[in-house]
Amino acid sequence: MTVESKLKFWQSRADLGDTAGTNDFPLKNLELELILQRVRPGSTVLDLGCGNGQTLLRLAQQNRCTGLGIDFSEKMVREAEAACKAAGCVEKLQFKIGSILNPPSAIGEYDYALTERSLINLDSLAQQQQAFLEIMRHVVRGGYYLMIESSIQGLERTNKLRQQLGLEKIDPPWHNLFIDEAAVLGWPTDEYLLEEVYPFTSTYHFLSRVVYAKLASDRGEELKYDSDINKLACKLPPIGDFGPVRLWLWHRR
Repeated sequence: MTVESKLKFWQSRADLGDTAGTNDFPLKNLELELILQRVRPGSTVLDLGCGNGQTLLRLAQQNRCTGLGIDFSEKMVREAEAACKAAGCVEKLQFKIGSILNPPSAIGEYDYALTERSLINLDSLAQQQQAFLEIMRHVVRGGYYLMIESSIQGLERTNKLRQQLGLEKIDPPWHNLFIDEAAVLGWPTDEYLLEEVYPFTSTYHFLSRVVYAKLASDRGEELKYDSDINKLACKLPPIGDFGPVRLWLWHRR
């Protein structure tokens, strides 16, 4: 995997609107709902790996937030700027080209930083920790980092259930290195505190990737993200600890 191949991939998805970040739009909606609940109205937000700006726009419109989005894809940034202008949010939001490891200079500190499946686009555990430390530098004291990322152990727990039902194992996408939950436990410092690990997508992943996947397989049906089971799963609270996507909530003391 090279930076160039990953950039080409994300450039190709820049004009896909609501599914630019992932085809799994119910998952994206769960992430948005969680972020809107966790970010205080009127806060400043730094979104690293912002894609086409969908999350920041919702925060600006619904929570009256201001902020900055950074992405290494120029096409994603241009889409974000266009969407921001169309929504009348140009005075609230800015978007810049840059990477998580090397963000633009003089970007300041924010009440909240957030990533949505962005650290997993890096190439090593060392880079992921380096990115974490860089991100926390841009959080105000007393502020928070919402690290919404995918863990390899969460995926493995789901795969064990799938294999019990005779379903194929799910592998991470080619461009991703899922987070090692054990490694993250070594990231906290006296200043950067891990306050919560919240597997908020557990019910959705269990029902969509295990129950629905098995029923569809037995019936010879094509899987659909907007299936009735998936829609129902999104209305239920998280139960268990399945699926890769979870929230690590960090607090800067």
